[in-house]
Amino acid sequence: MADADVLPYDYQLYGKEIVGYLEAAQKQATTKNLTLDFTAAQAAASRFAAAGAAIRAAQSAPPSNPAALNQSLREAEGALLNPEGLPKRSWYKHTIYAPGEFTGYAAVVIPGVNEGIDAPDAPRAQSQLAALAAALNRSAAILESANKEAAK
Repeated sequence: MADADVLPYDYQLYGKEIVGYLEAAQKQATTKNLTLDFTAAQAAASRFAAAGAAIRAAQSAPPSNPAALNQSLREAEGALLNPEGLPKRSWYKHTIYAPGEFTGYAAVVIPGVNEGIDAPDAPRAQSQLAALAAALNRSAAILESANKEAAK
């Protein structure tokens, strides 16, 4: 990364993966007979995926001074943090990846949501879906703004 003119974040792939994580979580919730509303999180994931695809094009043909683009790429990742942290582990702030509550250091995807489903604790899972949607929308907004700036 240190030698790259434009940081090699792949938000296009990241967006596709997050959409898949939500689909898997929705299936797991159905299996556990939990009634959860995934609408906002799915819309946010789709928005993030679209913004990731758009910014990928900007990364392929960067502006002559890519400093602002690189700053936005870093900020988009930071926007995926939840300032409140995960339930029962407030020191873990990332809404997409974190060590599992009971898996040691093994990573769990969309940990707040999946751990709420596994509990099973519908109110916890629903609040984590809202936190995830908010984080994805924050990050997507940064990528969308960066794409507009890069297109100028």
